[in-house]
Formats: sequence, C-alpha cells, structure tokens
Amino acid sequence: MDANARRQLVMNILNKAREATLKEAEAIKANPNPTRDFLEEHIRSYVLSKYLLSPDTREDDIKALASLSLARTMKLDVKLIHELDTATPCDHATSESTKKVLLLYAVQKDLELPPNPEKLSNVTTVTELVDYVYEVFS
Repeated sequence: MDANARRQLVMNILNKAREATLKEAEAIKANPNPTRDFLEEHIRSYVLSKYLLSPDTREDDIKALASLSLARTMKLDVKLIHELDTATPCDHATSESTKKVLLLYAVQKDLELPPNPEKLSNVTTVTELVDYVYEVFS
C-alpha cells in the first residue's frame, strides 16, 4: 500500500470514529432524562469509538483503554508502550495520561457539561465517568 492509500485509509478510520463519537454524544444530549443504563451504553460506546477500540472491549480503566488504543494504533504491545513512555518531556505525563485528559475534556465539551475540573479529574474508569455524567444530568 502506498503512502497516499495509507493516508486515505487512516483518514477514513478517523472520520468514522469521529462520526461514531458524535452520534453517541447526540444520543445522550437528545435524551432529556437519561437512565444510568442508557448513559452507560452510550458513554462506553463513545469512549471505545474515541479510542478506536472494538465495541466488545470489556476494560473499564480509562488509562488501560488508552494503552490499548495506543497499542492498536502503534501496533505495539501494551507492556512495551508503558515501558517506552516513562521518559516524557511534559512533566513526565505519559501518553496514556494525556489521552485520558483529552478524553475527559472531549466528553465535557461534546456533552456540553458544566466545567468541574476537580471532580472530573478524579474519574479513572468508564463506570466512574458514567456516574459523573449521570449526576450532572440528574
């Protein structure tokens, strides 16, 4: 596969993921009184789409999901990514930590949630993220 074909393939994958995450965000925002189960289904799908992971991924920890995403996109073993990512230029922030922060920011922005950095920064799992969003919507 030449560079242009590869670039087009990557663009298609990223566009589909973007469409999927926006679809999940719109479904959540369109529901004026979502149940926790509804939010769990759509937020999990949102996170997995955002991280380009399979819908059947069962992991709950957001940093672990970020590692899986990095491993998939870089085609490396998760353990190797963690080992390679310990020396980083940004105050020792790992790629998985950065992906987590960016994900939480995207959720806040896409769902039009009021800023609450203290509470949101304590979220470590998809389950906790669902609880956070459910609390905001309740």
